[in-house]
Amino acid sequence: MIKILRGTLINQLRMIRDRIVLERIAARYEDCRIDPRAVIRIRRHCRVELGKHVTIGAYTIISIDPEGVTCDGDGAVLQIGDYTYLGELNNVRVAGLTRIGAKCLISQGVSIIGSNHSFVPDFPITEQPSRTDKLGVLIGDDVWIGANSTILPGVTIGSGSIVAAGSVVTRNVPSNVIVAGAPAKVIRERK
Repeated sequence: MIKILRGTLINQLRMIRDRIVLERIAARYEDCRIDPRAVIRIRRHCRVELGKHVTIGAYTIISIDPEGVTCDGDGAVLQIGDYTYLGELNNVRVAGLTRIGAKCLISQGVSIIGSNHSFVPDFPITEQPSRTDKLGVLIGDDVWIGANSTILPGVTIGSGSIVAAGSVVTRNVPSNVIVAGAPAKVIRERK
């Protein structure tokens, strides 16, 4: 019984901390629209930089991890450009540098993952080492990412590109193309 109460108390404290962080970010970026049901977790030595008129939808979770290290030695960084829209129920896991350009449209249920986990044979899954590659993700300007897509670590998506709904982006995407599938492949150029 005590263990259950302790777990509940810890979860409530985390929720209060997340609410305070969200309110501070909303106050700092007054011209942005951040739904109060979104969760932004920024750990020590990490930061978020929002452009003008960024929208973050309900139930989107953004987690900026302290273990992520950029090339200049700072903690993990999330940069979101002007007029970018992140829809509802998105999952953004930042390690290293993750940059989302200006005037992007990120639909619902999208996962943007900035790091990989290790795999060591003959170890149970629950005892695998923590992440090793903190690669981040770079998304250019004027990019549309369709619902339920997944963007994996180390990927760069060129400006003007479209990622079709349900795609899994495992490799870099050139500018001004449309990609689809799992793994995502170029299906045509965007005119």
